[in-house]
Amino acid sequence: MSIRTGSVVAATLLLSAMACSAAEKAGGGTSAMGSTWADAAKMPDLFSGMWMTFSGMIEGDDKLNVPYTPKAQKFVDAYKYKRDIPYAEEGCATPGLPISMRTGPVKFTYAPGLITIYMQAVGHTRFIRMNQPMGKTSPKYYGNSVGHFEGDTLVIETRDFLSDITFTYGMGKGLPADGTVGTASGAVNAFFGVNPGGGGRGGPPAGGPPGAGAPGAGPAAGGAPAGGPPGAGGPPGAGGPPGAGAPGGGGRGPRAAGLSTNIWGPHGEGMYMVERYRLVNPNSMELKLTIYDDTVWTAPNETTRTYNRIQKGISELGPFSGEPEEWVCTVSITSFDPNTNTYKDKDPEEMVKYLDKQGH
Repeated sequence: MSIRTGSVVAATLLLSAMACSAAEKAGGGTSAMGSTWADAAKMPDLFSGMWMTFSGMIEGDDKLNVPYTPKAQKFVDAYKYKRDIPYAEEGCATPGLPISMRTGPVKFTYAPGLITIYMQAVGHTRFIRMNQPMGKTSPKYYGNSVGHFEGDTLVIETRDFLSDITFTYGMGKGLPADGTVGTASGAVNAFFGVNPGGGGRGGPPAGGPPGAGAPGAGPAAGGAPAGGPPGAGGPPGAGGPPGAGAPGGGGRGPRAAGLSTNIWGPHGEGMYMVERYRLVNPNSMELKLTIYDDTVWTAPNETTRTYNRIQKGISELGPFSGEPEEWVCTVSITSFDPNTNTYKDKDPEEMVKYLDKQGH
């Protein structure tokens, strides 16, 4: 090999190494955490058992509200709670993110370059491509997600959402308290075992029959913890704090549980979310969620909530064993017609007969 040829080869190798290093720094390199099977032993244990949050499907504190843009403020000023809340309807459409991550157990799994999250309450799975460029995809209910690790924190960025996901702007004044869950009728209260004057007695196992979601949650909320919508108590015999469904606390009564007091509306085309998952201890995981939408808020919308690990034989909770199960939505229980200002609720006995006819 001549000196000239050797110099060319050396320069080529040097440039290749520099390019690989730059790619790795940009999140596309194979040396980043989450790229090989060996990485499974190095990552924080997000994968044993399942995780569940007991903070409710939506935030219920108006102190978390972020100032609205002028456009969003006009929407909020014209908002009609009974008309504009997204009611559960037939069709079993998922509410999308972030609500689907809050309505039941979730299961993280790993393969090189990919983390998946199975959301049992909706029976759907998210796919998070690790250490890859975001790119652009067609809009989806769960968006287009890429992830990477920053130390012991899993960071997931998600974009490209469909326009019809269930999206909340923040807390508003809500409907007058009438002793119902959200804005559902007394028949729905009775079905979920809610006592308007006191705590819930808990609903049917795993949140009632498929599709028995509370208004505003979409039909996918049927498998939610707490025997139905937040505030309806825990699994049978468990009770639970309002809006949580965790066992052991007794309830305060439904009190709308934030569902009917939230402002629900369309998100901007460029809306995106960043989730940061970190283990606080072996059985607790913290999620810091930041939602960016400059058509709705003048600043990012930031919330923090805790997920608890559910593991078979260690920390089972009511009907939730810590092992993933199949769940399929087949029928909705209630809907609302804003044109006639009427509900299409069924009382419990009628609902049982209806489900029997449907073969459920």
